[in-house]
Amino acid sequence: MSRLHDRIPEDKAQEVFTLAAQLYAQHNQSYSVQELMEAGAEAKIPPEFVQQAIDQLQITPVQKSALTDRTKRSKGYLAALAIGLPLLAAIAAAWWLVARNAATSAQVETPTQNVQPISNQPPLSDTNSAPSNFKCAGLDLRGQKDLPTKNFKNADCTNAKLAGADLSGANMESANFSHAELNDANLNGANLKNADLAEANLAGADLTNANLEGANLSNTDLRGANLKNAKIDRTDLAGAKVNGINLKGAN
Repeated sequence: MSRLHDRIPEDKAQEVFTLAAQLYAQHNQSYSVQELMEAGAEAKIPPEFVQQAIDQLQITPVQKSALTDRTKRSKGYLAALAIGLPLLAAIAAAWWLVARNAATSAQVETPTQNVQPISNQPPLSDTNSAPSNFKCAGLDLRGQKDLPTKNFKNADCTNAKLAGADLSGANMESANFSHAELNDANLNGANLKNADLAEANLAGADLTNANLEGANLSNTDLRGANLKNAKIDRTDLAGAKVNGINLKGAN
């Protein structure tokens, strides 16, 4: 009755293979010429020598009789070979089982390490900080009312095109907006402290309540800009165009 799904203890596996090899050898007490040649090949004996030995053993009855003892010995060697080879295979199979179980155990015991990505860049919606290497130089967002970010702190936005864009409440502290197009932009309440706006176009821009402390507005076009209640302490306005500017409440 087949018991293919029965489990055999590991320490008994080698005994099973050894006994099976012995039973197999006992079952095969006679051999065909092909089997003899295959056994000889395993022992590195060329087939022509096996055939030659067979022919010599069958020359005459006298020779057969004379060689009876030698034939028995040869059979003994062949039987030993037949037993030895399956025995080696059995030992190899047992070692394979041990190695497989060891590999399986190692795989089960090895902990899985989940590497989490590390990001030191703040989200775009964070208006309080930004990476120092953030760049928007030459960026064209003219007329945009829903910008992907209002965090431009320390950013390089030289020559950026933001005319008519909504930058109300944006954090632009220490950013470089020199030569940028910011005309008619909404900068209501924006933080432009220490920002560089040299030669930028801010004509008609709404800078109500903006913080321009220490900002560089030299040679900036501020014509028609609204700086009502803006903080302009230490702001550099040298060479700025200020025709029609509204500075009511600015300090």
